[in-house]
Amino acid sequence: MENEEKKVDTGANETGETENKETNYEELISTDKKLQSFVDKKVTQGISTAVEKARKQWQLEADTEKTEAEKLAQMNETQKLQYKLRKQEEENLKFQKQLNARDLKDEAIKIATTADTAFDPEFLNLFDYENMTAEQLQEKTKLIKTIQDRIVEKTVNEWSKEKPPYNPSQDDISNADKQVSQAFGNN
Repeated sequence: MENEEKKVDTGANETGETENKETNYEELISTDKKLQSFVDKKVTQGISTAVEKARKQWQLEADTEKTEAEKLAQMNETQKLQYKLRKQEEENLKFQKQLNARDLKDEAIKIATTADTAFDPEFLNLFDYENMTAEQLQEKTKLIKTIQDRIVEKTVNEWSKEKPPYNPSQDDISNADKQVSQAFGNN
């Protein structure tokens, strides 16, 4: 255990100045038996929790392997080969899905960053690439681009609207305008 030290303000000394005393936790633990007992108990609890968790994980893996070995022992040669082939096909399918998902994500990034179809790439985090086809990706990216374009167009239109020019009639002049007119002598 490394020596951990912490500065502790012990208050004012005789001259009225504040002292900083460094505390060495190892010394504190070695001198305070209650603290040492407490720390030892917490460390022991942490270790036993970690060991128990690792043991359960190991036991689960061992049980799974044992069950699979028992299945294989009860099968004849043809069944064993079919079982192994089926497991290999499932694993290959899983890897193929992952590769397809990666390829679809690369294609989506390309679509999102191409000038004529560009949209905010943050939207790509909404897609489940493992359960998506290339056609669905095209449809969804077009939909996102359309929605983003509508939002931008609406925002630009609202922002660029001009307010009508201020042309007060005699009836609509506010008190401030009347006061300004009176101040300049325009009645």
